[in-house]
Amino acid sequence: MALKQCKECGKEVSTKATSCPHCGAVLKKPRQGIGCGGLILIVFIIGVFGSIFSGNKTNTTSSTSIVKTKKPAQTVKPINVSTWSTSTAKDEMTGKKSAYASSIRVTSTKAMVFPYQDVNAWLGVGCDSGNEWVYIGFSKPPNLLDDETKDGYNLLKTRIKWDDRVDTATLTQNWGEKFLHFSYDKPAISNILKSNSVMLELNWHGQGRTFFKFPLKGSSAAIKKVRQNCSG
Repeated sequence: MALKQCKECGKEVSTKATSCPHCGAVLKKPRQGIGCGGLILIVFIIGVFGSIFSGNKTNTTSSTSIVKTKKPAQTVKPINVSTWSTSTAKDEMTGKKSAYASSIRVTSTKAMVFPYQDVNAWLGVGCDSGNEWVYIGFSKPPNLLDDETKDGYNLLKTRIKWDDRVDTATLTQNWGEKFLHFSYDKPAISNILKSNSVMLELNWHGQGRTFFKFPLKGSSAAIKKVRQNCSG
C-alpha cells in the first residue's frame, strides 16, 4: 500500500484515504477520468450537432437546385374556334346537291315567356348548283306581327343591325314554316362576309319586340366551303 505524508499533522497516511486518520484533515481527492458514460455522452452530443449541420446543408443545396432548374412560364396561345359549321344534303329523287353554312344557335336577348321560352334561332346561307340564299331558322315557327299576308307566305319588313349600322331587311315566311328568308340574298351575304355580328328585330305575338343576335366569326370560311361544294 502506498503512503503519503499528511500536510496537516505530518503523519503517514494511505494514498487512497480521503481524510487523515490521525488529525481528520481532508486530503486532496485523486483525479478521476471521464469514464465510459462520459465518453458515450460526448459521442452522442457530437452526433446530434453533426446531424443538424448536415440537414441544414442538404436543405440549402436542395433549395439552390430548385431555383436553378425552375422553368419559365409558358404562354398558351388561344385556339381559334369557328362559330359556324357546314353541312351538305342530297335529294334522293333528283340527285340534286345542296350545301349549308350555319351560325351557332342563339336565344333572344330578352327572355321570352311560354310557350316560346325555349326558342332558339340560327343564321344560315344555303346554295345549290345555281342559287344562293340566306335564311334564319327557328326551333319553333315564329308567330309574328306587322307582316303582310300574301299567297302562301307572309311578307315582313323589319330592322336589322350589322355591327353598329342599322338597316332594313325584307323577309318572307311560308305559312307555318320555321324559316324566315331574306328577299335580297346578295346584299345579305355581302354584309355577312364583312361584319362581325348581326342583330334582327322581330315583333313576336305575345312577346313584344324580340332581338336575336348572331355572331359572324367563321362565316367567311364556311361560306367559301359550301360554295366549293355547290360548284363541284
